[in-house]
Amino acid sequence: MGADSKISSTGVPLPSDYQYSESSKKASFTVEERKEQILDAATHIIGKNGFWGFTVRQVAEACNLTEPAILYHFKNKEKLLVAVLSRRDDIDLHNMASELHIGLDRLWADPTEFGLWDLCLAAVQKNSKQPEIVRLYTIMQGESLNSEHPAYAYFQNRERWATSLFARAAKHDGYDDPARIAQLVLSEMDGMQIRWLRDLGHFDLVESWKAFRERFA
Repeated sequence: MGADSKISSTGVPLPSDYQYSESSKKASFTVEERKEQILDAATHIIGKNGFWGFTVRQVAEACNLTEPAILYHFKNKEKLLVAVLSRRDDIDLHNMASELHIGLDRLWADPTEFGLWDLCLAAVQKNSKQPEIVRLYTIMQGESLNSEHPAYAYFQNRERWATSLFARAAKHDGYDDPARIAQLVLSEMDGMQIRWLRDLGHFDLVESWKAFRERFA
């Protein structure tokens, strides 16, 4: 067991900073409330341990549930992982649209109402407020490079729609090869976020992105 783990009351290893919420002690949940509780716990645990290092039992323990109760909602470990990722993308896209001061449906319009660098700044500002979520996606992106990983298809599809979104923003700004520009900008963003995750106390993600833009945009 790693140094960043602790043992639950039933002997299940959990991340050292996982906190049992008061809601986990709630006697009665609606189906949606229960699913949200499970997804919250799974997000935290997967973000620490990766897909291969987390178990349904850990999530069950974090929610004060049995493993069959988790599987009733999500069928298996793989479906739970994809549900975690899908929910986070839905939340993040809503937040990004809010940062751009547009409705969610306008995020997908072609032509767009926003430029590439406005979109980039909105994404960076959003991510700077949720290091745990960025860590989750960073770990999952790396693990899912293996075509046998349960999130492989999910991230292949995510790469396509993210590149399309950023390419349309680059097209708005008049770049000659918007798809290529989108790939380069997303690559820079991914690399910068890794630097940030390694040094959260000293590396300012938003200011570093602004400095990059001033130097290279």
